[in-house]
Amino acid sequence: MVEFAMVAGVFLLLLLTAVSASIYTVQRSAAVTAVAAAARVAASGTRGARGANTPDLVDALPTAARMVSRVMIGTRVRQLPPPSPCPSLSSIPPREVDVCATAAGDAVAVRLRGRPAGPLSLPGLDWSLDVVAQVHVVTFAP
Repeated sequence: MVEFAMVAGVFLLLLLTAVSASIYTVQRSAAVTAVAAAARVAASGTRGARGANTPDLVDALPTAARMVSRVMIGTRVRQLPPPSPCPSLSSIPPREVDVCATAAGDAVAVRLRGRPAGPLSLPGLDWSLDVVAQVHVVTFAP
C-alpha cells in the first residue's frame, strides 16, 4: 500500500501537469487566432466620418476579447483603451490577460499579454501569454 500511495501521487501529479499543459496549449492557440483576427479588423479601417484609411483600433479589442474569453475560463480579459500599450507582464495580476491595440506608421499591432487561469496552481507552473500580431493598414485611393 505504501508503494501504491507513492506511485499514485506521482501519477496524479503528472496527469494534472499534462492536463494543465493541454489547457495552456488551447489558450495559446486561441490567443494567436484572436490577435490575428483583431489586427485584421484594425487594419481594415473605420466606418463613418473617419474613413476607411484610418485604423479601427476600437473595434479590434472586442473581437480579440470575444474570441479568447471562450477558452480562458476563470480569467479576466481586460481591454485597454487604444492607443495605450500593454503593461509589462510582471505588472499584470494572475488570472488576467490584457488586450491592447496600437498603430505605428502604416501598421497596426494587437497584443494579448497576461497570465491565464489554469487548473493547477503550483510554483513554476504559472503559464504566461505574450502574443502579438502586426498587420499593415489597408489604404484606399479615390
